Amino acid sequence: MDKEISVCFPMVYHFHQPEGNFSWVIEDCYQKAYKPLIENMYQFEDIKFTLHFSGNLLEWFLKYKPEIIEKLKIMAQRGQIEIIGGGFYEPIFAIIPYRDKIAQIKKLSNYIKKEFGLEVKGAWLSERVWEPDYPSFLSDTGLKYVIVDDNHFRSTGITEEDTFYSYITEDEGKTLRIFPINEELRYLTPWKPTYMSIDYLRNAADNEGDRCVLFISDAEKMGVWGTTHQICYLEGQGHEEGDERKPFIPAFFEQIIKNTWIKSLTLSEYMDKFPAKDLVYLPTASYDKMEEWVLPTKIRKNFKIIRKSLRENEAKKDIYQFLKGGFWRYFLVKYPESNNMHKKMLFVRNKLILIEENLLKVDDEDLISSILKKINNAWDEIYKAQCNDCYWHGLFGGVYLQFLRFSVYTHLINAERIIDEINTLINPELRSYINITPTDFNKDSKIEYLIESDLFNIYINPDDAGTIFELDYKPKSYNLLNTLTRWPEAYHDSKKLESEEVLVDRFRRSLLRLRFLHDDVTLEQLHADQYYEFGDFVEESYRVTSNEKEGKTAIIEMERIGSIKDPKTDERNPVRITKDIYIEGNEIEAKVRINFNEVAGKEKILNRIVNNLNIAVDIPFFFNGDTNKFKWESKQVDFGQENNLELLEPFQYVGSHFKAYDESYDLNFEFEIQGKNQSIKINKFPIIAYAYTDEGYKEIYQGINITPVFKLNKNLEFHFKLQIY
Repeated sequence: MDKEISVCFPMVYHFHQPEGNFSWVIEDCYQKAYKPLIENMYQFEDIKFTLHFSGNLLEWFLKYKPEIIEKLKIMAQRGQIEIIGGGFYEPIFAIIPYRDKIAQIKKLSNYIKKEFGLEVKGAWLSERVWEPDYPSFLSDTGLKYVIVDDNHFRSTGITEEDTFYSYITEDEGKTLRIFPINEELRYLTPWKPTYMSIDYLRNAADNEGDRCVLFISDAEKMGVWGTTHQICYLEGQGHEEGDERKPFIPAFFEQIIKNTWIKSLTLSEYMDKFPAKDLVYLPTASYDKMEEWVLPTKIRKNFKIIRKSLRENEAKKDIYQFLKGGFWRYFLVKYPESNNMHKKMLFVRNKLILIEENLLKVDDEDLISSILKKINNAWDEIYKAQCNDCYWHGLFGGVYLQFLRFSVYTHLINAERIIDEINTLINPELRSYINITPTDFNKDSKIEYLIESDLFNIYINPDDAGTIFELDYKPKSYNLLNTLTRWPEAYHDSKKLESEEVLVDRFRRSLLRLRFLHDDVTLEQLHADQYYEFGDFVEESYRVTSNEKEGKTAIIEMERIGSIKDPKTDERNPVRITKDIYIEGNEIEAKVRINFNEVAGKEKILNRIVNNLNIAVDIPFFFNGDTNKFKWESKQVDFGQENNLELLEPFQYVGSHFKAYDESYDLNFEFEIQGKNQSIKINKFPIIAYAYTDEGYKEIYQGINITPVFKLNKNLEFHFKLQIY
């Protein structure tokens, strides 16, 4: 008698919220997806589930929803669930150091063991990012298996049918079992009637019974995305065809119980029962859409067209199998703001490691004990800053979500403040300090200058037009340059968008970027960054001529010798610009000098430049509070009957003073311009990025830009005095 056909069907649900997300967002996800999904699992005792929770979300459950934790504990006790681990705060392992990988994995595994009594055997990979060295460090933490996309296997020549099994791989002789996620089921559930998933499983089943069709889903997909809450849980709202409008989740689970040839089991149970099909070596990979999103915008547009044409053409599916997109780490190139966060994380952790090394010189046992507690707290702040969500952008907001970037900076500055506390304990004279550190901060082979004090971090990039790209006010762990440039994106070409809706920037929104423009350029043109640039200073390199400390004052002096184009011809006039930046106490001062060379016989060119052109200075800043509570004022603006004008509304005035207030954080940002008998036109406008997210096209606030505009003369000098308090 022939054996009955069967198929192994492990179901994995992934529960995640970014570190720093709003509690009300998590509550909404809980009510729409997490709670009903777990309650349905609880009711279907005969179905096995493999679950993954990011550590910070488990902490949230434990604090606010202990009743759901109790249900999970009961399911764990009856052997119904397996919980897999990974990084506690959901880092991309590829971009964090080995020590941090181990620490994050052990932190989550220990937490799961403590709360649920379960041994953690499997690893969740954030965004399914894989690199060939992963078996080494995952094995070092005692983990036995990992889940990746079937996309990872395509370029190795493994077919769809071959992905119905598990494989084994190794690095440095350390082995790791790999389970491919099934793509077809990922797109069927919950969007299509349950019978379509069952039919797919039936076609995959065979007489051997060792096939493994791995289903995986974000828990949020089962209740938060679009209309999925109604489809999954509300009576009469499910699919009509086949399911008779029953809610999808219970209908799906009933089908699994009903069809006994579907073998429900956890991934560990499958691994214990069946050996790996074969040894395999996988290239660097993520899921297919991620590999498209990471590509540079121009290349991404072409890649999307090629991918679609191959995928939909039966005759070319063999070619599609080997189509490979980009490499996840390129997000750190595509978005300089992402690289900024990542390199700051590395920089801060290196400072913390130096503290650990210096602790060997301390003899006082009580002091050592106190410092060790602070060191542990500082490490946890760094681990929180490694949460992956705001380091990339695709369907979800990612790097465009300003509050997530702000969270990263807050945790890193918190760690720096702890480091300052430790240094003060070891040496009380360091309570007040200021340092200048020349270093290749961006890891691009060029030197940046970091000015650090007990009040500020000010990061200067001479290679990017001598601009300031990070400005941290340490007492409030607040980066005022947490702005995001309005980068061009491939989806901006969508027919759904009017071209005038989308504003993009040509240059990163950094402090003290100088622009040379015609005197008839309007506020609207500045806002849209649509004007003709006459100078070669806007993104070119400056030379640092001096960096020194004088007591409690740090000074950076830079210069560039360049040229300005004649408004009427292609000829250019030489000009020298110097930027001097002074930091003392809570004041930052910048002095800019523009000196034109007077070339014999070309006086008319210089006169036309001076008479027709202006110089503008970018002063962007970011407030993280409630935008409705932002306030601003100027000594030169009379608000009349109104107490306050909207900070985010474009506005232009003649003056020399500007002050803004973030009521949520009780933070002031103020500057004053000092110059000789000058009429300064100050332009104010919001930095609003147009991003496509899972909620459709959204205008996302990224900061405010203040652009003072000065009339040129042959020898122009102006000073900025900036205060944060």
